[in-house]
Amino acid sequence: MKYSIIVLLEIEEMYKGSVQFIENLYGLFYDRNEPFEILVVANGIGEFLKNELMVLLNCHDTVKALEFNARTTQAVCLKAALKETNGKIVVVCGSYQQITNDSLIKLVDNIDDEIDIATPWRQHRVDSALNQFQSKLFNALVRRLTSSTYHDTSCTVKVFRREVLENVEIYGNMYRFLPILADQKGFKTKEIKCEHYQQHGKSTYYGLTHYINIFIDIFTLYFNIWFTRKPLRFFSAIGVILSFIGLFIASYVLIQKFFLGYSIGNRPLLLLAIFFMVLGIQAASAGLLGEIIAFTHGRNRKEYTVEKII
Repeated sequence: MKYSIIVLLEIEEMYKGSVQFIENLYGLFYDRNEPFEILVVANGIGEFLKNELMVLLNCHDTVKALEFNARTTQAVCLKAALKETNGKIVVVCGSYQQITNDSLIKLVDNIDDEIDIATPWRQHRVDSALNQFQSKLFNALVRRLTSSTYHDTSCTVKVFRREVLENVEIYGNMYRFLPILADQKGFKTKEIKCEHYQQHGKSTYYGLTHYINIFIDIFTLYFNIWFTRKPLRFFSAIGVILSFIGLFIASYVLIQKFFLGYSIGNRPLLLLAIFFMVLGIQAASAGLLGEIIAFTHGRNRKEYTVEKII
């Protein structure tokens, strides 16, 4: 099997459009005259597999389906899908078509001896101004914190060799950062300009919880890239800053005590200084504990890939 196309169905409002999209994917890869399979992963969207999709499954032998009864993360979906597929090249798509057919084929064709993962950079966006602003802000923050060069990590579409997902550890919703994590492992990645295609161009506002989760994911990515092997540096920096703030406040209070004669026994500033210094010590202690854990349990963690042994 050369190609495994994984379709992550997560948006309930797009049932009919999803079926048409899957039909479109089937036609695209059928015309290539190369062995392929399509696995539809229904991520907690109710009775969908028993309704519209059943017709599609009965018409094509190469189309399979996997359904989760409850909503889970993209990482869990992909790990389960990888066990059910056999293709050497994996194509992952979302609930609806995000790039044009020609752009998707261009991504697939870029996987060769020099490229392990191809990710799109959507051009001429047709979605709402709010969606575009959110995407630009998100990607700018990711580039700033990770020193990466990718402009569109929020696009679900990714094409990569099977070995990439087998060697790169993802969890939660870290799939969107797969190119960045693959770079860290030594895989060769490429961002390709693609034409945007989206029939559902409504503005999307997800609520405060969604945006908080996004920032948590970005912070997790930042920590994994820079401090997985050296957590002491990260927490020690925080501890030093907090302790310095505490010492500064304590010095101010002591100066007032000895030079101006102020009483410090009932000063809230003294308690605040002690609080910051204790907090700084605790942060540094957490870093030391993380360093010990990283050394004892993470020493066998593989952080590289061997391309060739001669």
